Amino acid sequence: MKKIFILIFFILFSVPCFSQELYQYGVTAEIFENSTVNYKLTLIFINHQNQTSIIPIGSYENVKVESVADCKIQPGILETKIICNMKASNRTVVIITYSSNQNVNKRDGYFLFTDSFKMNIDTENVPVLIKLPEGTGLREPVENSYSPGNALIGSDGRRTIINWQINDLKKGDRIDISIAFEKIGEVVSSEIPIEFFMIIIFLMFLGFAVFYQFYWKNKNIKLILPVLKKDEKIIFDTIMKHGNGVNQKIIVKDSGYSKAKVSKVLKSLKERGLVRLERIGRKNKVYIDQKQKFQKF
Repeated sequence: MKKIFILIFFILFSVPCFSQELYQYGVTAEIFENSTVNYKLTLIFINHQNQTSIIPIGSYENVKVESVADCKIQPGILETKIICNMKASNRTVVIITYSSNQNVNKRDGYFLFTDSFKMNIDTENVPVLIKLPEGTGLREPVENSYSPGNALIGSDGRRTIINWQINDLKKGDRIDISIAFEKIGEVVSSEIPIEFFMIIIFLMFLGFAVFYQFYWKNKNIKLILPVLKKDEKIIFDTIMKHGNGVNQKIIVKDSGYSKAKVSKVLKSLKERGLVRLERIGRKNKVYIDQKQKFQKF
């Protein structure tokens, strides 16, 4: 009989036991400018048996739970509890999100964020990550602005991030977090859409182009038009109408003057530096000479 009891005892205690330890209790909190804090708790259980886990989170709003386990939210006057019935597994993840507007208090020239997290079972890893509001930074002196003191300080390009990595906590241990921060620059948001500024820039560019094309580019030409003789003005207008260079035969055809008359007028305009003639083969091509400084005649 004694040998039988010893055998039963050996069999029972030689079977591997599941650990009751929580592998990770991860905390992420984002603080916003209006002092609202959004939390995300990530709990990872490994190598566990069939069990019911009770997770107290305090009295918060907008509580939600995601998990393959059967989890229920049990509100209370002093605190809310998450009760999860978990089947034996190598790994079960429970994600809890909630929000609060009670954990940030305004002090004299700065803000103070405080919170506390209590372990209800032994926990191997507790990573804690806190994001400050945009436009704020740790209060000077920085080394005295947060607790616990062994934190890593970083940034994601917009927010200051404080990160702790705490290990091997026992049931009943607490993590008390406090962060003092202050504004380092106002976050200015323009109520005028960027499209408005783009339209203004386009209209300014268009106005300059019109001004250049119709006034500045031909300002010297406009100065001499009123003082030209009638036949000179008609021929000069014909040259301008055809743009950059026109055959002399076209001027004869458009003006209605004879070839000799056109040649005589063009010679006069050339002598005064208003046009230039270019011989191309057996034809003359006429240009308005904008390189010359026009004079009033």
